Amino acid sequence: MQKTSSPSLDWPQWRGPRRDAHVSGFKVPAKWPAQLTKKWSITAGEGHSSPIIVGNRAFAIVRQGNDEHVLCLDMASGKTVWQDVVAAPFDSVIFPATRLGKAPRSTPLWHQGKLYTIGVNGLMTCFDAAKGSILWRKDFAKQFPIPMPICGASLSPLIDGKKLYVHAGHEATGAFLALDKDTGKELWAWKGEGPGYTSPQLATIGGVQQLITASHNLWIGLSPEDGSLLWSLANRQNMFNHNSITPVIAGDTVLCGANQRATFALKLAQSGGKWSPTKVWESRDVTMSTSSPVLDGKRVYVVNEKRRGQVAVMDFATGKITWECPGNKGEQVTLFDIGPALLVSAQGGELFVYQKNGDTLKETAKYEVADSAMWASPAISGNRLLVKGAATLALWELPS
Repeated sequence: MQKTSSPSLDWPQWRGPRRDAHVSGFKVPAKWPAQLTKKWSITAGEGHSSPIIVGNRAFAIVRQGNDEHVLCLDMASGKTVWQDVVAAPFDSVIFPATRLGKAPRSTPLWHQGKLYTIGVNGLMTCFDAAKGSILWRKDFAKQFPIPMPICGASLSPLIDGKKLYVHAGHEATGAFLALDKDTGKELWAWKGEGPGYTSPQLATIGGVQQLITASHNLWIGLSPEDGSLLWSLANRQNMFNHNSITPVIAGDTVLCGANQRATFALKLAQSGGKWSPTKVWESRDVTMSTSSPVLDGKRVYVVNEKRRGQVAVMDFATGKITWECPGNKGEQVTLFDIGPALLVSAQGGELFVYQKNGDTLKETAKYEVADSAMWASPAISGNRLLVKGAATLALWELPS
């Protein structure tokens, strides 16, 4: 695969290069146009998994009928370069799972010429990203009595060095795993608790590197060296209250949240070789469901589930709400930081532009980018926006 764009413009994993929804290389226009330019649109298949972009290729995992399809597409035309197809029965009768459908939720990861995917049933595959050949495959159904949480595998994998990190299995019987990224061999396992729906972050705090994520009932920090538990904080969930938020981290502070739960900031400190999390603040006025926050210096942009998708600005140090948008954007909203503005994709198929203005935001443009429900987060490469609708993929060009 030849790369025709700068690596800084790639969107190779969940929430972008740094997993923080900050967009590099976006040229904000002096004036936003009345419409965006649609380059192409295809029927791809169902899915809540976000697409990714690397050079002149896009990758996605979708569902067509009873099968899951991993797609490699040409970014210029939308034509299929290669695809892999595997049967993916998913027969959950639990309400949250049936409401979300049977399509994949986990976002693929591209790393050094390899593509990593996780299907709704917990089938993990490593592909040669250029050719589509399978390098290794790991079926978690062979390792765990139940290979995924009740709503399906949703974690988006993380790579650091030679290790590939995943939280696999069921809520009650799963484990957080470090795998060899080249072979899929298990390097270590933390079996304290099974997964929620959160994707992990890697951070260095007090000179110590740690994996920060949420299991079904806990926020945790793990050592990436051996999987040992550094700290934990109870955040009990049940069938309808899920941990889905990807945490944001600044210094020694971690912003956490969950469906129907308060948003809070944790300060992590080490004393006598032991780590402890302390709540700095907690806001019951803001709850976050599936829309992860975006940190911008002393401010954090959030989507308030309590008000059905209301975009808000909070002070990161205190948790104080400094601004709330009028109205709401729906159940699933994605925020992107493009420097002087935010892009906000909404479940109804809209894309909003909000200009930053200190502790507030101002809506300056609105576009229709999908004619169906948009549960997946778009991918952004430069001024190109790749949008996953209910069953479509469309490439839009934003002005520069």
